[in-house]
Amino acid sequence: MKQVTIITPTIGRPSLDQLIASVDGQSMSGRTTHLLLWDDIRDPAARDPEAYAGADRHSIVLPAGSGRNGNAPGSMLRSIGLIAAQTPWVTFADDDVRWESDHLAVLGAALAGKLWASTLRTIWSSAGQRLGVDRFESVGDDPASRALYEMLDNNCMVFARPLGVAAAQLYRETLQYNDDRLMYGFLKKHAGPRGRTNRATVHQICPDAMQEIFRANCDLE
Repeated sequence: MKQVTIITPTIGRPSLDQLIASVDGQSMSGRTTHLLLWDDIRDPAARDPEAYAGADRHSIVLPAGSGRNGNAPGSMLRSIGLIAAQTPWVTFADDDVRWESDHLAVLGAALAGKLWASTLRTIWSSAGQRLGVDRFESVGDDPASRALYEMLDNNCMVFARPLGVAAAQLYRETLQYNDDRLMYGFLKKHAGPRGRTNRATVHQICPDAMQEIFRANCDLE
């Protein structure tokens, strides 16, 4: 039985292949459904969306412009993925991330009877330099947070599907670059205690414009 739906808004950038390889390498391989959500925007190196499909991976192509609500790239695509999910659990994986081989297993252990859990992420520059473990935007209300606000990046969450369905409107309607903050606030209010992996099991490439922020707020240990 499928257990986890993975939602990936994508333009088909080359790093998507690394994400797919890391999803296929999970110990839960065969129990996941990976949804790739596209609109008309494509990376020059992208293949046809159906070329990425497989037994456990499906491409859904939406009308032109669906990948952006105002200043919220990918938010509408994520909302559609949340509604389309049919598994007990849902998580996000953008096309600039890859996972440790036990990422899903570690998140599953962190759930331990809870309705949501989070993991940490390691941030990398576009040139391949490791900036460190994010203590800024993947820690929520943890005491170790180095942010002046509470936030969990979309890529660091797993949650029960009914919660995702209830939150889909938040993703669909926002016009700001804040869908992960909205989801974190929703889960904190409605999902009860959060499980934590206390490990960095996600690797994410940092946009060049944000490198200095993450250099200052990542833990090199």
